[in-house]
Amino acid sequence: MKSTWNLIGMALWLILLIYLIWMVHDMRSRRLKVIVQEKKAFTWQNFWISCGELVVFLLVFWGMSYTTFFQDVKKLNPNAVRVSYSYKPLIIRYKTDQSDYVTVNNGNGRKPIQRYTYYVEGRKYQTDSTSATVVYGKSNLNVQAEAYKWNKEWLNHLDDRYQHAWVGTVTTTYKKNWFNGIGLHAGRQADRFNLIRIPDKSFMTVEK
Repeated sequence: MKSTWNLIGMALWLILLIYLIWMVHDMRSRRLKVIVQEKKAFTWQNFWISCGELVVFLLVFWGMSYTTFFQDVKKLNPNAVRVSYSYKPLIIRYKTDQSDYVTVNNGNGRKPIQRYTYYVEGRKYQTDSTSATVVYGKSNLNVQAEAYKWNKEWLNHLDDRYQHAWVGTVTTTYKKNWFNGIGLHAGRQADRFNLIRIPDKSFMTVEK
């Protein structure tokens, strides 16, 4: 577990499950009571009580589901997340036909995804176009990368220092607090994006 704050979320989900079991039992018990004592199969009072219990369950279930599964980290209050940036130089791979910094594999299907392979500090890394982008040429940013708050002066410094061959990584992590604990997110990684910078297109090998 990333943080003990997540115990709050686990407890709330457990309480919600217990409430669901109790609600089903209560609905059944009240219906049997109406049938036995009032000799009726339906009463409006029993109906509205059941509706009230169900509405409470659905509202809490919707709130917990949204917080746990459907939260958009980019729309969260900055106080709820921690954003960190890291930068490392790319390692060129020397080949007889063409040396490169990054290899691109084009996917297939209706929504093809590109997969990127590159090397940093002697290690192989792989990511895809849903969480990374490749930039080459004069500019070290493109439309996709500009969605994040990069220090542009530092990027220009990296271009000079590493000859336009580096990778920048922005990582968003949920802070360890009670709010993130409700959604079982406290201490967990929320988003990760890689900006892969190469001098020009000739340093990129595209494979189909």
